[in-house]
Amino acid sequence: MALSLEDVLLIMLHARPTTAFDLHARHQQTFGHQGAVGLGRVLAAVNRLRRTGHLVEDRAAAASTRTANRTLLTLTEAGRRRQRTRLVTVEPAATPDEIVAQGLLALEAAEPADFDEFTHRALALLRLRQGERAAVPPSAIEAARVSFDQEVLRALVVWLHQLPAQRTALQRHPA
Repeated sequence: MALSLEDVLLIMLHARPTTAFDLHARHQQTFGHQGAVGLGRVLAAVNRLRRTGHLVEDRAAAASTRTANRTLLTLTEAGRRRQRTRLVTVEPAATPDEIVAQGLLALEAAEPADFDEFTHRALALLRLRQGERAAVPPSAIEAARVSFDQEVLRALVVWLHQLPAQRTALQRHPA
């Protein structure tokens, strides 16, 4: 199961309270124009999360004097539990794109233990897939597809091994 927009927003809320507008901007920054979602979808997802008790709005404290009409959003305890579960759970059917998205979110938003758990689970899944693909005697066309899949998996494994160093650099020099 791919991460839902609600899950992505919960993960992005991990570090600090923020506004829906800032969440929208962070989503754009993390996933670029190909993964872009409109502000309306972000606001609707925030409303769903509020109704389900995963976040609360603080209308008393404005995000800043410049954004006095924007309320701060904060995770509830239920939101933190859901956020952690979705961050560290790597679904057996996850696509490489889904693992990359989860890795990008973990890079900035995860506690160190959660980040390590995500990378460990993702690497274990990818190694399992590599072994399964190598064991299948392919036809000529299937051989080409398996070869491509193996290269994607190999690149993803290398990327996951590099994430801890990137996380360390990000923590030393925040954007």
